[in-house]
Formats: sequence, C-alpha cells, structure tokens
Amino acid sequence: MQINGPCRVCAYSVGWKMQEGEMNDMQSDKLPSVESLPAGNMWNSALSSYADSFEEWAAAGGAWQSEVSQFAERRFKDNFSTWLTLLSARDLASVWQAQNAWGVRAAEDYSAEAKRLAELVTSVALSGATPEAQQTTQVLG
Repeated sequence: MQINGPCRVCAYSVGWKMQEGEMNDMQSDKLPSVESLPAGNMWNSALSSYADSFEEWAAAGGAWQSEVSQFAERRFKDNFSTWLTLLSARDLASVWQAQNAWGVRAAEDYSAEAKRLAELVTSVALSGATPEAQQTTQVLG
C-alpha cells in the first residue's frame, strides 16, 4: 500500500510504503490524547507555570524600564536646573551652595532609586516563593 500526503501526527508531507497486513499506527482515532498520558498533566502544569513566570518577568521588565526612565528624567531636569543656577551665580559662595545642594539631592535620588529597584527585584524574586519565605523577607527588610 502506498501512503502519500500529510502525516496525521506532525503534518509534514510524507511518502512511504506500507506492506500488506501491516498495522497503521498513524490513525488519529487510535492515538492517545495528551491529557491521557501520564506526563501530560505534568507538562501542562509546567507550561502553565512557565507562562505565568514569563508574564511576571515581562511585567517586572516593563516596571524596571519605566522606573529607570523616570529616574533618568528626574536627574536630567535637576542637573539642567543646577547648571542654570551655576551659570547665573555671581560669586563663589553661590557656586559652592548650588553645587552642595545638587550633591545632596543627587545622593538622595540615587539612594531612593536603588531602594526602589531593589524592592522591584525582590518582589519578582519572591513572586513564586512560599508565604513563609515572603514573610521572612518582609521581617528582614
């Protein structure tokens, strides 16, 4: 018997000869469903878990990008404002005062940003953790 056409399992076009009396294993009505296989539920569960993890990481990546771009915008505006202040300074005391104020604001901004990014990373890392691990981290944090 000559068989030509798409394979019922993988949809690739195949052509092979089957000897008379050979059993055709490729009949779709005799193939087991994925759910009936012992590993079927395990794979479905694993794929669902991976999909959920990917969604969490994608959301965290978007939040990270948003946070970093907002921080960069804040710093740019503050730096620009400081440059304008420095350019309009009339004496050395005004320059020192503007530079000192800029340094304090920059240190506070960078410290706050590092804290926000660490919280973001921690929330993603703990999204799949047990409630006990999440509680321990909250106590330590």
